[in-house]
Amino acid sequence: MDTPLVDDVTLLLLNPETGRPLTDATRLRAVLPGAVLLDLALRERLESEPSRWGGDKVRVRDASPTGDEVLDEALRRLGDRPTAARTAVQRLGGLKLGRAVRDRMVARGLVRHEPGGFLRFARDHPEPGARKALVSEVASALGDGADVTPHAAALVSLLQSVGAVPKVVPGLGLSRRQLTDRVQQIADGMAEGEWAGEAVSAAVRAAQAAVTTAIVTSTVVATSGTN
Repeated sequence: MDTPLVDDVTLLLLNPETGRPLTDATRLRAVLPGAVLLDLALRERLESEPSRWGGDKVRVRDASPTGDEVLDEALRRLGDRPTAARTAVQRLGGLKLGRAVRDRMVARGLVRHEPGGFLRFARDHPEPGARKALVSEVASALGDGADVTPHAAALVSLLQSVGAVPKVVPGLGLSRRQLTDRVQQIADGMAEGEWAGEAVSAAVRAAQAAVTTAIVTSTVVATSGTN
């Protein structure tokens, strides 16, 4: 888990040809903070407990610096009180997170940013080699019988939450049903957490559920606002 998930999922969700996202802004606003939350869970910085109102709450179990400014800021914002997982995703999101991730990826040479202008969208072009390596990692994880790492499983889970798996790794030779079944198998395996303790597995499950809930809720609100 040396590379933050939020950076990797950002790179994967950028269209290499147009420099535009492969998904809409509503889903991006949920998946980026969700990636941060899932990353913290995998790094054993969070623990989870059931909420009396349904769903799960997450609590910071280790607030020591991670060495990553985005993750450390997330730990600070989560504080020391239990927070509903969905609320945590909302709290960590926003334009500030997206800009912070983009700016540091630009500084590292992973993204080339073109500012927008009159009647023109801003564009962020991913570094081809870095993105290709991540696409290969996801494609390998989706192979039947593949040995899936927690990092690859997390990327698959996040991409699936915004319906972007076929867009990121087209041409796998799988039917829609086969792809859905394989993605679900990976997500379930990650939630079971054979490679981790129960506390970490519970936090991972909470993070996965929070991302999905936040995306569904945001989509419904956005759709209602257009009617």
